[in-house]
Amino acid sequence: MIQTPAIVYANRLCDSETMTNKLIYQIKQDRLSTKELDKLQARCTAELSELRQELNELLKELRAIADGSNNRPAAQPERTAA
Repeated sequence: MIQTPAIVYANRLCDSETMTNKLIYQIKQDRLSTKELDKLQARCTAELSELRQELNELLKELRAIADGSNNRPAAQPERTAA
């Protein structure tokens, strides 16, 4: 009989609420082996690191945008000929 893995991953665990809920249920029911829990922990650690990096990049972009808008002189209203 072919056995399917207990954990089937989405691209990111946090991208799938369904997957997150399934994993929480499996953990609460004590259905994951120690090896599977170790893999899950490693995956969560890696994803957390990726998310932190993405957040840092977004914050840098936002700061650059904010600095750019603070350094620009106030825009003069355009006048149109009547």
